[in-house]
Amino acid sequence: MTELDTDEIEAWAYRGAAAEPLVDGPLCGFTFGVKDNIDVAEMPTALGLDGPPFDELRMTRVATLDAWCVAALRAAGAHPVGKTRSTPLAFRDPAPTINPRHPDRTPGGSSAGSAAAVAAGHVPFALGTQTLGSVVRPAAYCGVVGFKPTYGSVAVAGVHPLAPSFDTVGVIARDVATATAAARALLPGFPDAFEERWPLRFAYAPATLEERFTPETLAVLDDWVDRIPAKVGSVTRMTIDAAAPMIEPTETVVSFEAHALLRALRDEAALPPQIGALLARGSRIGYAAYREALALRERLRVAAHDAIAGFDALLVPLVDEAPTRESTGDGIPQGIWTAWGFPSLTLPVATGHTGLCLSIGIVAPQGADARLLAVAARLEAWTG
Repeated sequence: MTELDTDEIEAWAYRGAAAEPLVDGPLCGFTFGVKDNIDVAEMPTALGLDGPPFDELRMTRVATLDAWCVAALRAAGAHPVGKTRSTPLAFRDPAPTINPRHPDRTPGGSSAGSAAAVAAGHVPFALGTQTLGSVVRPAAYCGVVGFKPTYGSVAVAGVHPLAPSFDTVGVIARDVATATAAARALLPGFPDAFEERWPLRFAYAPATLEERFTPETLAVLDDWVDRIPAKVGSVTRMTIDAAAPMIEPTETVVSFEAHALLRALRDEAALPPQIGALLARGSRIGYAAYREALALRERLRVAAHDAIAGFDALLVPLVDEAPTRESTGDGIPQGIWTAWGFPSLTLPVATGHTGLCLSIGIVAPQGADARLLAVAARLEAWTG
C-alpha cells in the first residue's frame, strides 16, 4: 500500500472527538465512521456537497439527533468519530477521496470515504448506504469487506434518501468478523449462532452480466472458485437469467424516485453532471412506467430467489478492477441484487492481472443475512 497521510486520502468530511465515555456493550472500544448522508448528533451533514462548488446550495446542517443506525451502534458501545466523504447526493460523481491502496484508482462511490477510512486503518468499520452498489463496490475497490443487508432490515430514519425503494444502510469493515459484530447491533433478531452445515453448497454464476467484466477478471475469479476445497463446499455453476432483464427497471426506479425527491435542485448550476443527468432522466419517466418497473422487479425477484434458494450462498462477480479516479465504477452488477433486496457482501480474494485487488460477490436470499456472514467468514478463513 502506498503511504499516504490522513489529509491526503480525504476520507473525512468532518472529524469529531477522538473519545468519549463508552457504553459497556458488545462493541465497547470500537470507533466507526459515518457516511455524510447519515445524521450524527452535533455533527454536520453535507451530503457530499460541502466546499466552494456547492456553497450556493446551502444544504449543510448540524444534526440534532442520531440516525437510527448510529444510535443502535452507540447503544452497543461503539463511538462515531466523524463523517466520511460521500459522492454528491450519494450518486456517481466522484468525491475527492483517494483510494489508499491504489492512489491513481477510484475508491468507488458513493461511500468513498467509508471504504477509504477502513482501508487506511483509521477505523475498524464505517457505515455507508447503498442504492445500487455504493457499499460493496467501494469496499471491493479498496480491498476491504462490504456488507449490504436485506432491504428494510435496518431502519433508515435519519438517512438522506436517494431512491427509497432500494436505499439500504450497510457496513464496510476491515474483516468479516468486524462486519458481523456491527450487523448484530444493527439487525434486530440476528441469531447468536448460525446453523452449522458442512460442507456448504455454493452456486456460482460467472456468466451473469459477464459483458460488464473483463475476461481477465472472470478468469481470476474462476480460478479462485475452482480451488475451493471440497471440505469447504461444493460448487454448482449456473446463470441467473433474471439478471439482464433487471437492468432497465432498476435504472427506471432509481431515476424516477431520485427526481421525485430532488427535483427542486434540477436548475442549480452547481449540481454535478451525473446527479444532474439522473434527475433529467427521472423527469422524463411517467408514473405508469415507474409502476410497471416495480411490478417487473417483483416478478424477476421471484425467479432469482427460486434459482438460489437451494444453496447456502451464490458466488458472483460484482466488480471489475477499480477504474481511474474520473469514474466511481460500474454500479449495475451490484444494483440488480440491491433492487431485489437480497443481502450481499464483497470479500477480497485475489489479485487481478494489473496487480489490483479483486473481490468475489456473495449473495443470499432475503432475510438470510446471518447465513451470508457465516458463509463469508468460512471463505475468508480458507482464502486468507
